[in-house]
Amino acid sequence: MIIDQTNDPGYARLRVLLGQFPEVRDLVKTANVGPEEFQNLPDSAFAWPGRRQFPIHTREHAALSLGYRKYAAAVPQDVDDMLKKAADVYGIDTKIYDKTVTKQASEERFLIPEKRRFKVASADDILYAEKVLHEKYAALSVEDRTAAFYNLCKYAEQFNTKLMPATHKLAGFTITSTRMLKEAFESREMAAKKIGSSYAEAYAKMAGMFDGVDPFVKDRPYQLKLATALAKMDRASGVDRFYNKSIPDPVQTVFNTTKVASATMKIGTGMLADKQFLSSLPLTFWEDVLGPDVVKEVAPNGELNVEVLEQILPTLPADIKATVQTQLAAYGK
Repeated sequence: MIIDQTNDPGYARLRVLLGQFPEVRDLVKTANVGPEEFQNLPDSAFAWPGRRQFPIHTREHAALSLGYRKYAAAVPQDVDDMLKKAADVYGIDTKIYDKTVTKQASEERFLIPEKRRFKVASADDILYAEKVLHEKYAALSVEDRTAAFYNLCKYAEQFNTKLMPATHKLAGFTITSTRMLKEAFESREMAAKKIGSSYAEAYAKMAGMFDGVDPFVKDRPYQLKLATALAKMDRASGVDRFYNKSIPDPVQTVFNTTKVASATMKIGTGMLADKQFLSSLPLTFWEDVLGPDVVKEVAPNGELNVEVLEQILPTLPADIKATVQTQLAAYGK
């Protein structure tokens, strides 16, 4: 997973970055890294427009993106070219990033680095830490929960260790069911009425926002923004007293399924497909539904590149997208 300021829960990577490259601090001290900063930006505001990552719309964010890039392994050359161009345009001295990034494998790993809590040095530590985090979940602050579960997923990938689906959910990597989200707002409305809170009507209005919409959401900046807003609202209304009793906390409310967003792809209205399943389909399937010209783009080496397909599919004519959805539905996917 490529991490930048658009998807850095608890800003754990940002703290590492600023510690590694202290000269960057002055360049980015006025940067807004909240989800609302990126939500309405055009794709052209990102060095990686297809994934809407590494924003370069301001000097501050270009400096941040250059720093985050130092920790990313697999980034296309055109992304690096865009970052270099942004550095030239904004007059950013890239020598401040020349310091070698210390490999994580040689460092002490803590799931909450600032507090040096939950040390992990092996695959066994990962599984034990996962167990402890779930046990101590309610005792951790929202910020510590997010950072700890996020780092746990990151280190589990390094150790090739499989985690429980619920762990990905608490790290904020899963899809949102809008039906379940609507029900959660309705539960909050009832709880607010029970304690005489004036926020009952506001919860009802928010529940109504999810009538007639797509059955799922996998827009992580929007999901994080929604969870943050809901946490503020729950504190103001007093509904937070019911967390882990009759009402799930904001993170569990928004990230309310166990389907990992990065493992799925939106095909059409109401359809999500597993990327691994899509990759397993024969090339002739894609030639039939997409046509040979498009297949040359999504399978240049004779094998489907799902990441490229995910970028191209939304740009195709409606009839082709409908055909893809219809044909995949025949598989029960």
